[in-house]
Amino acid sequence: MKIIDDPKRLEQLCRQHHLPEIFQHYDRYRQYFHLVTFQKNEIIYQKASQRTYLIFFLKGKIRVCANLSNGKSLLVCFYTTFQLLGDLEFFSVDTSDSTVQAIAPCTCISMHVSEIRKELLSDPVFLCYLANSLAHKLAVSSHNSSINQLYPLENKLASYIIQVQFHGLFVENLTHLAELLGTSYRHLLRTLRSFVDQGILEHTELGYRLLNRSQLEDLAEDLYLSF
Repeated sequence: MKIIDDPKRLEQLCRQHHLPEIFQHYDRYRQYFHLVTFQKNEIIYQKASQRTYLIFFLKGKIRVCANLSNGKSLLVCFYTTFQLLGDLEFFSVDTSDSTVQAIAPCTCISMHVSEIRKELLSDPVFLCYLANSLAHKLAVSSHNSSINQLYPLENKLASYIIQVQFHGLFVENLTHLAELLGTSYRHLLRTLRSFVDQGILEHTELGYRLLNRSQLEDLAEDLYLSF
């Protein structure tokens, strides 16, 4: 995480994304905001990390994975539009049970909450915003969990590739990807090979290059909803 010391830009982004409307006493909390950036593949939150700050995600792309008790991870959702990160843990626990990772360069606003937690818990405007945010996330997460369980791998993989590809190139740790999609490494390789044989992807030294995005989108059908 890199902190950007630009108060004017910070205030501009706060108002552009309507942060003053999220709080009853925005001016009181303003001093706890910081403009921050994350590089591609940088971890924003990870399992067992203390969340002493909330993150307002503004721009970029983020992947959220649930950390299971057996040590594995499962894909939960993607963030591509303005969202608040850390809201569930703000209510219930001090540490994270998920991993939140930037899969493209991201711009965010960090809000340190350790000193004002009690005040925020008494802020009706902020609590109403949190309730709406959590309800929407629950609906999307439930949808994506159903996808993980019920859809064939080729559909899940196509949707995943569309979400994480960068400038037409798909680069991923395939062992970890198999885990995220709830499949075996061999099945994943067979499916990728099938995409190559169909002319959807090309296997290069850098990764898999998209050759036929429209065919991939037909397979994906926007299965994995993003925020």
